[in-house]
Amino acid sequence: MRQDVVVVGAGPAGLLAAREAAMRGADVLVLEEHEQVGIPDHCAGLLSTSGLASLGLRPPPHVVQNHINGAIIHSPSGHSIFVERGQREALVVDRREFDRWLAERAIDKGVGIRTKAKVRGLMVSKGVNGVRVGKDGEKIHSTVVINAEGSRCIISREAGLPIIPRQNMFPAYQFEVSNANVHEDIVEMFYGNRVAPGFFAWIIPLGEGRARVGLASRDRSKIRLRAAIRHHPSIRERVGRAKIDRGFGGIVLVGLPVNRTYTSGLLTVGDAAGIVKATTGGGVIIGGGAAQIAGVVAAQAVEGKKSQASKLMEYERLWRAKYQGDLRAMYLTQKIIGSLSDKGLDILIENAAALGLVDTVKSAGDMDMQGRVIMRLLRKPETLIAGLRVVRHLNLIYL
Repeated sequence: MRQDVVVVGAGPAGLLAAREAAMRGADVLVLEEHEQVGIPDHCAGLLSTSGLASLGLRPPPHVVQNHINGAIIHSPSGHSIFVERGQREALVVDRREFDRWLAERAIDKGVGIRTKAKVRGLMVSKGVNGVRVGKDGEKIHSTVVINAEGSRCIISREAGLPIIPRQNMFPAYQFEVSNANVHEDIVEMFYGNRVAPGFFAWIIPLGEGRARVGLASRDRSKIRLRAAIRHHPSIRERVGRAKIDRGFGGIVLVGLPVNRTYTSGLLTVGDAAGIVKATTGGGVIIGGGAAQIAGVVAAQAVEGKKSQASKLMEYERLWRAKYQGDLRAMYLTQKIIGSLSDKGLDILIENAAALGLVDTVKSAGDMDMQGRVIMRLLRKPETLIAGLRVVRHLNLIYL
């Protein structure tokens, strides 16, 4: 069997890359190991409206579960700040339906999708030139393979590309609950080393008293989440008496992208490339934007019948030029915040409004491209003052 482009994985990154390549005339096949696209889902489903627009996406009503207007950030000792910009900032989507919708958009452009098609390995001869699928090792030849396998990085390792370091992978777990006492259009984030060391817990409202309550941390995320629901004053007030409808886990990536995302005949996209916001673990928007670039470059390689590394390197050059600065700023920010003691987190959150930091975020903030607002904050004298106050509360063991 012969395809111009084979995409491994039918998540958002893989489907967006596939559609872009097909729109430019490539014959594209997506291989998904699970029985259905979108199952299992591992994501909190919070996506910025501006980010979706940047990808040319406008999810239909059956995909959208709620609209979000702002966020409340809680410190370990109970201080909180409210951040909103007077507009609908984000959508909460049903990730299963969202992925299926992306698949339909790809199919409309001629992409083929095969489910229950687990890729067992690569075909390599002077570069990657296809994949082996299923127990029988069916061979599918291709000009370009786009690796959207997620953070497992099995294909990346076989191709000789860098993989996601284990220390950059935090376990996450969340419950979907009903009959919860939550703000209907406000996300809440809870910081503290006794709750979620290294990251945070969250409550995302789904509307009509439903919510996703989750947590990511350096370890024991499910145990910590259950403990937070029972013992954390604010989380217990919101969801302590709620009915748990289902639970599911996943991985949050908190590092930088891998050092190289291409080789002869293969491009790596999405979580497999580590193209994720370290501050929140979100990868749909920036990872999706980079994946669209991969689809364009793959189609160009097919048209020119040249898939050498020197040709595919254009993908890495373009996505790094567009996103690397923001990704690096978010990584450094998360590294610092994740290394603060509870006292340091308290000082930072308690003084954020008084020092004008909240106003800066309101006026210049972007849920996805956070580098600009981070740099603006760093140029403020008030931020320097706050930084000097919290720096002594860094847990240096985590830096």
